[in-house]
Amino acid sequence: MGSWGCAHLPKTGTESTGEPLNVEVRTETHTYVTQAKVGEVQHRDSSGRLVGTSSLYENQVGSYDVTRWQVFQGDTPIDDQDFYKIAGDTETANQIADYRSTGVTMNRVGLGLAIAGGALAIAGMFIFPLMGEKDQYGNVDRPAWTIYAGTGGLILGLVGGGVAWAGYARTKREHPIDDPQRAANTARKYNKQIGEMPENDDEEEERPRRKRRR
Repeated sequence: MGSWGCAHLPKTGTESTGEPLNVEVRTETHTYVTQAKVGEVQHRDSSGRLVGTSSLYENQVGSYDVTRWQVFQGDTPIDDQDFYKIAGDTETANQIADYRSTGVTMNRVGLGLAIAGGALAIAGMFIFPLMGEKDQYGNVDRPAWTIYAGTGGLILGLVGGGVAWAGYARTKREHPIDDPQRAANTARKYNKQIGEMPENDDEEEERPRRKRRR
């Protein structure tokens, strides 16, 4: 939990410089090698009876594409929240801010639950067993609630850890609104307003700049 136990909002606050906004999409091709079965060999004894088989494998190269995108003010990469704020789309900027703020809250609440659950679980293992009383035959009689408390603490700790991790992931997500086309349309409208695009450009959509890397 220590690696994601303290989520923070990303640094924002980039001001408008009057430069155009741009969206760059990169498609990166990754390759991998895997073994594929290409056949079998039968093994027979001197009488021709089948005694076993063995498989034949060969290396095969595969590939897959990973698409990444980034928003810019001029040639400077900026955060998505600042991008939409500069473009005048305060509604989307607020959606991103709320998404991240919710992640911080989830992280804090989850950590609290995890700590409380961990304390109960530890108590269930080491402290509650000491609360039993021996009867005249030497048998230890422990309250049933101690077992339930220890088990409940373990479950609470696991749930809290999951909530904390989910909250941390929200704050670290690169694109809370993962829609490069929406960003490209926003950039187009803004650039038209500041005179970086022809006034008679009536296209409703503009494809973001795409670069392919291998």
